[in-house]
Amino acid sequence: MRPPWCPLHTLFPPFPLLLLLLFLLGGGAEAEHSEDPELLVMVRGGRLRGIRLMAPGGPVSAFLGIPFAEPPVGPRRFLPPEPKQPWPGVLDATAFRSVCYQYVDTLYPGFVGTEMWNPNRELSEDCLYLNVWTPYPRPRTPTPVLVWIYGGGFYSGATSLDVYDGRFLAQAEGTVLVSMNYRVGAFGFLALPGSREAPGNVGLLDQRLALQWVRENVAAFGGDPMSVTLFGESAGAASVGMHLLSPPSRGLFHRAVLQSGAPNSPWATVGMGEARRRATLLAGLVGCPLGGAGSNDTELVACLRTRPAQALVDHEWHVLPQESVFRFSFVPVVDGDFLSDTPEALINTGDFHGLQVLVGVVKDEGSYFLVYGAPGFSKDNESLISRAQFLAGVRVGVPQGPQ
Repeated sequence: MRPPWCPLHTLFPPFPLLLLLLFLLGGGAEAEHSEDPELLVMVRGGRLRGIRLMAPGGPVSAFLGIPFAEPPVGPRRFLPPEPKQPWPGVLDATAFRSVCYQYVDTLYPGFVGTEMWNPNRELSEDCLYLNVWTPYPRPRTPTPVLVWIYGGGFYSGATSLDVYDGRFLAQAEGTVLVSMNYRVGAFGFLALPGSREAPGNVGLLDQRLALQWVRENVAAFGGDPMSVTLFGESAGAASVGMHLLSPPSRGLFHRAVLQSGAPNSPWATVGMGEARRRATLLAGLVGCPLGGAGSNDTELVACLRTRPAQALVDHEWHVLPQESVFRFSFVPVVDGDFLSDTPEALINTGDFHGLQVLVGVVKDEGSYFLVYGAPGFSKDNESLISRAQFLAGVRVGVPQGPQ
């Protein structure tokens, strides 16, 4: 069942489209990996073997599918991430790994405008991997680092999508580029505030752990850990903003770029009460007893951990309080910890410790949403709609607005 809204990440920002164009024009599939010393790197977890890839302007070194956290499976579902333990031997880092479990858009099968955002690797809860692209040969002096956070309404997204292929930016700008997977949907943002078993915001904590990994390891790839720019689009931009507002994250990057999203966007956070309501409703939908305070939360989460991942995905859209194009089921929660207050209140303090921030939007933000939720529109024609249809579309987009 397709919910009556559209993916927030389909705003077609310049960065993803540029990468897609470069991929189609000249990325190619040429690759090499061997015992080339440029493709062997030692990080704190152990040794890595990467792969040489071609970009239009020349080769890059890519280290793909690097684990930065223990797999958040079984009893680790809904819990904060734990750093990856060291591995023996040389870890093969020549291919992307699994995509975090998520909703797959099936409204327009075969249509590139939607399929380009769908997962292109196997879905799995074992998905906390990151990727590093660096010029070939690696820089001999510390080079600025870009860290990308993908969008997707906090319910979807993956670093392995073609539009996020970091080889092009790494080669064209001579920079080190990093991207990480993070948990989305209920797996990343289901919250029972006050419970240790499902505290919420673990998707943001995945991102923070990846940033800590960058701080500790990026020098091995030629990157400068003291010159890190965090950038993202849509929900990725909202995530960047939340790291700006969360003191434990701030020391891990030095500049921020927010494209087509912000932490105070109305779709980006919920309060603790609403987060609990959605979590308990999802539990009921998958046959778990409704939880309350104290020990009941432990019982509820224990039951949720026994349910197949797909069952949670199939039911998560039914927890929204009302139908809307611009609302998503499981998103960051103002928990008093990661976010000590609402984003609006934290922004108004102006306490950003002198970080440089770049904010961007695009023309016609949100027009893509029309074919998903507004009456009278389709992807195949420029629709002429009635006033009644127009007003119905406005109500879908802004359900909390006055009549």
